[in-house]
Amino acid sequence: MDILALRPVPAAAVLMAITRRCPLRCRHCSTGSLPASEEHPGEIFQRFAGTFAPGDGPRLVMLTGGEPLLRPRLARSLAETAARGGARTMILSGMFFAPRVPPAAGEAVRIPPAIDAAIGAADHFSASLDAFHEEEVPRESVFAVMRALLARGKDLSFHVTGTGPGDPYLRDVTAAIRREFGDRVPMLVGRVGPVGRARTAALAIPSPPSLPAATGGEAVPGTPAGTASRAAPAGAAGAVTASEAGPPEAGPPAGAAGAVTISGSGPPAGAGAGAAGSALPCAMAAWPTVGFDGTITACCNQDVVDHRPVPGHLRLGHAGTDDWGTVRRRCLESGVLRALRTYGPLWLAGAPPGRGYCETCRKLDVPPPAPTPASAFVERQVRDLQLAGGGTGFARRYGCPPYDDLVSLGHPERDHDL
Repeated sequence: MDILALRPVPAAAVLMAITRRCPLRCRHCSTGSLPASEEHPGEIFQRFAGTFAPGDGPRLVMLTGGEPLLRPRLARSLAETAARGGARTMILSGMFFAPRVPPAAGEAVRIPPAIDAAIGAADHFSASLDAFHEEEVPRESVFAVMRALLARGKDLSFHVTGTGPGDPYLRDVTAAIRREFGDRVPMLVGRVGPVGRARTAALAIPSPPSLPAATGGEAVPGTPAGTASRAAPAGAAGAVTASEAGPPEAGPPAGAAGAVTISGSGPPAGAGAGAAGSALPCAMAAWPTVGFDGTITACCNQDVVDHRPVPGHLRLGHAGTDDWGTVRRRCLESGVLRALRTYGPLWLAGAPPGRGYCETCRKLDVPPPAPTPASAFVERQVRDLQLAGGGTGFARRYGCPPYDDLVSLGHPERDHDL
């Protein structure tokens, strides 16, 4: 909840995709990662993290990929460097290192030492868990690792992905996590979408592989049956999926499972305010994202992170040459980015509702609206409304209702019974 509550705050965090490589071959992978995918020198990321300063740096650094724990020493070094700069660190992993054969009852799980040290250096650790990951890594093996980490007092969460509110897998796995961890470990539940390998793969969802669905009345109440999905990614803190209440295609943090890109013909000619109904703020234009090659974008949509050149209004710099102060200033001061966070790309382009949301943004070529006292007031109001919704409000907008409240599990301020 604390991480997601920061999501609308510009430059409150930075996402770093430190590799595109991954030893898993999950069919829904938004990055299309493979063991030999691109990877750039760690010095690029280390240099950039070294420019964080207490009081002026990001509050959170999210390490993702690909699989960030393929570079455990770099992940540990980045976490330690970020801490010196006043930032906390989160790692999102596909759990490739979990034992392929689940340990027997009472048997200690072994985490490779370098990976264990990287997880120990981070403030929060999140495991991706979905039907596609479970084809690669058994659920009970993931649970065994998470049990061991929880016993040490580690701050944990799950990133869970399914096809939508009616997916029986989501009912099964969320109930299993709640039973296994006694409602102490939160979950961000999202929806897979056609990006990366998932763009062309036939994603028939496997049957829940272990526990029977919704046994004992422990599934999340109020889940509608047979609801079709049309939206996007799981993501951290970022990541995040579009819902009926949010943008029609919101991008995930790089490396998260799926993002939506609905193809469109691009924005119409001209600029300026569109119809009132097309105003739909984008919270994804708030956190800078360091891509696999060090390019820094204002958006974590996978199509933005992956493709070159980056649209000019979404490019914030490069980790090999720019410092955090410069990137932060560009993120905060760009008139186009401020308008995207306040009104969204459809309004800015003058596009009608229903035009591809992220597609319109990527093709945007308009001057920023002239700053006025009124526009500054609206910008503050939009930001404050999103902040008032907190972490659950963000999960409700970008996640998979009715699972949004699961982000509050284990939180000391949770005052309601799920």
